[in-house]
Amino acid sequence: MKVVLLPGHAKSREGAAVCAGSHVGVGEFELARQYLPQLGAYLEAAGYEVAQTNRESAGGASPVYSAKAANATRADVALEWHFNSAGPEVSGCEVLYWGPSSKGRWVAARISRAISRILGLKDRGAKPVWGPDDRGYHAFKRSEMPFFMVEPCFAGSNEKDARVFCEAIDSERWQAEMAAALVKILKTAYGKEN
Repeated sequence: MKVVLLPGHAKSREGAAVCAGSHVGVGEFELARQYLPQLGAYLEAAGYEVAQTNRESAGGASPVYSAKAANATRADVALEWHFNSAGPEVSGCEVLYWGPSSKGRWVAARISRAISRILGLKDRGAKPVWGPDDRGYHAFKRSEMPFFMVEPCFAGSNEKDARVFCEAIDSERWQAEMAAALVKILKTAYGKEN
């Protein structure tokens, strides 16, 4: 099985910036670009083929370029990594999926639950993307494989989330636990181990 990992947003449009912790001020794109290679290495060690790409490699910075970049890899599943920003009281993990897909809902809910457990933050669950007004719509609509936007926490606005997330992604433990959870979820959902 081939998994493509993408950082959210783009170098030219970083997205939210971490509001606290060891990576304070670092944007979504740059932070994901730093930790995804380690996560990818753990997935490869588990027998998965891993591709890494980003929106700008497909020519732009909007979500439509997430789909183009992911499609070019011919992966079986795409995971684009972000972190949320809202009011300082909002906390937790959520995973966006293509609304019409019941399997997508199942996968997104399991990924959200796993991240929530690993980080010790609230599980906000699976969030469907149905139409053009929803976050990342064109990435989901145009992707040729199951596509997920992973929002591990509100590191852009909640100081506790930011500190917990920064500490976790700097640890090998998080990388190993996250990869193990993804392997289990993807194998169950798509019936392929590697």
